[in-house]
Amino acid sequence: MKKKYLLISMLAAFVLSPLAHADDKSLLSSSLAKEKSDDFSLNLGGRIQADYATYFNNPIEGSAGAKLRRARIFTSGNIAREWGFKFQYEFTDTAAAGFKDAYFTYLGLPNSTVTLGQSKTFFSMDQLNSSNDNVMMERPLLEALDAYGDRRMGLKLTTHGDNWMLGLGGFMNALDEKQVTSYSGIVRSGTNKNTALSTKTSNTNQSGIYTISGRATYVPVHSEGSDLYFGANLNYTGFGEQNKAALYATRPETSVASTKLLEAYVSNPSSQFQYTLETAAVAGPFSIEGAYVGANVSRRNGLPTASFNGYYVQASYILTGQSRNFKPKIGEFHYLKDIGPGGAWEVALRYDRLNMNDAKAGIYGGRGSNITAGINWYANEHVRLMLDYSHAHIGDIPTSAPAGASYVNSPLYNTDLNILQLRGQFLF
Repeated sequence: MKKKYLLISMLAAFVLSPLAHADDKSLLSSSLAKEKSDDFSLNLGGRIQADYATYFNNPIEGSAGAKLRRARIFTSGNIAREWGFKFQYEFTDTAAAGFKDAYFTYLGLPNSTVTLGQSKTFFSMDQLNSSNDNVMMERPLLEALDAYGDRRMGLKLTTHGDNWMLGLGGFMNALDEKQVTSYSGIVRSGTNKNTALSTKTSNTNQSGIYTISGRATYVPVHSEGSDLYFGANLNYTGFGEQNKAALYATRPETSVASTKLLEAYVSNPSSQFQYTLETAAVAGPFSIEGAYVGANVSRRNGLPTASFNGYYVQASYILTGQSRNFKPKIGEFHYLKDIGPGGAWEVALRYDRLNMNDAKAGIYGGRGSNITAGINWYANEHVRLMLDYSHAHIGDIPTSAPAGASYVNSPLYNTDLNILQLRGQFLF
């Protein structure tokens, strides 16, 4: 009889599609799915994010474009109380590149979770937040320093109290294993934006790469509409002998654009150390957050260490009076709660910078800054419209290769760019 109810619960969950999003808890569950023993639950959900962008005074990207930023479906749940799982697929990618979350968890330890499979590493709060929940359409420029992607195969342990969290994980390659890891040559051509490094080569094998990732958070203040948060993340990555270079690259905070204007190759990497210091505060409808990231890449063959850094500061105000939904046990923001009739309105402003120049290491990827103003309308728990206007500046890329340079980005990417973009987001 129990097997019969288990089968009925599974079928009902898929047919009736219990609605879920960032924290994978059902917003609406069918009564049939609740007719089960206490050792089984199942959710099915997903997201669609459609982006439209217009570029001003931009000789590189053209004038406008549109794309599906994300189109995902997931299933998650629990079995026998102590075991959980999540499987998420991204349809805007292809084949193995579409696998996002793909893991199972052990929940039998007090206030702790053991996760095995492909999941997020600990890089920053903004990276750990679901894209469904972040205030701006795109994450800040400093995410470029998370060179090997936010999700990788590994094993991690997290434990928490009411106002703190500790996490430690070991990770190998991602399921798609798509990462440019080798190149030869020094400079890009300054005559044509489509001209790559003169003798550039590619390698999609992440063989030998591993990362040890850690996170600690503390929330000394947490009450209804009031939060104060501090967090730190540490990542150590070792590179295999087959990886002849590490690549760091990003667009100017628009996914519709195809060109990564800030880009740096670091040849002969042996290891990489990254650290993130971050904080956030919520006071009623007002919130502010910020982070600083530093990355140091040690190199083989006596080459000097390459160092990059970035930071951002962001503030938001919810005009309809709600407070951002902060989760102190995990140190993350989730989707807005208490959305009344007519929806909720939010305005936001962010400034961020990224430095990928290191003259001592002979690497000139450029320096970038971005200021973005946004307005969001939360129609309900499932629909949000976002409008962002950004001014991006890319500079300090030399027009000719300095003495001792090992990599110089294209000087054509020294530019200013104004971007107006709109997103329609639907969660189910």
